[in-house]
Amino acid sequence: MATLGRRERLRAQMSAEVRSAARRIITRQGVDALTLADIARLVGVTPAALYHHFEGGLPEIVYRVAEDIVDDLVQGLQSAVDSHPEDNFAMRLIEPVRVLRSWAITHQPEFNLLFGTPSAAAGDAHGELTSAWVRRLAAVWGPIFVQLWAERRFPVLTEDEMDPRLRQQMQDYRTDTGVDLPPGAMVVMLSCWRSLYGQIALEVFGHFAPLFSDQEPMFELLMQELMRGMGLEAQYQPPTR
Repeated sequence: MATLGRRERLRAQMSAEVRSAARRIITRQGVDALTLADIARLVGVTPAALYHHFEGGLPEIVYRVAEDIVDDLVQGLQSAVDSHPEDNFAMRLIEPVRVLRSWAITHQPEFNLLFGTPSAAAGDAHGELTSAWVRRLAAVWGPIFVQLWAERRFPVLTEDEMDPRLRQQMQDYRTDTGVDLPPGAMVVMLSCWRSLYGQIALEVFGHFAPLFSDQEPMFELLMQELMRGMGLEAQYQPPTR
């Protein structure tokens, strides 16, 4: 591996400091509070100097910070998957969702950046940002669904039963993410994600509060329902305390 020269090391260090400063602001105040002036002040440079490292300005910084957040999140999700044996499909699907829920509750500003309303700070980069983390998340759950489909087929719509528009979207998603599932199985995977995301978002944004102060039972009920639909209910394990 080639050794970085002094200039390259300084550039890498400055890039890391800028991303770290921007992430601190996002974590404490939200992405909408992010400005070049505030980042520059934390790093100890002028706002104009940031363009030497991030030519795209604030949207590029937001994009790079989002990459860092996704890197950390995906590492935690994959560790949760790997904590269960390969033949326990239910828990390899469920455990990372539990991690995602916990992370979303305790990292709401970062959750908002990745999953919330597009931010002005991200500018045109938001669409690319969203596409990037969708692919990363697909790489966590997709291989489990592929292995499950290969070993234990679950009920799906046939292609003839699907709206042609839906069938095409599933095929496009397969091409984009590399998750090699037939359209019907892809619908099941994405329907699971839609239900899980909806449950997590309702909790993060407080839509059930204060009626339900503890939403974990509803969350776990949803896990069991989804596993039952794929014939995996016997593998379900309640969360450890």
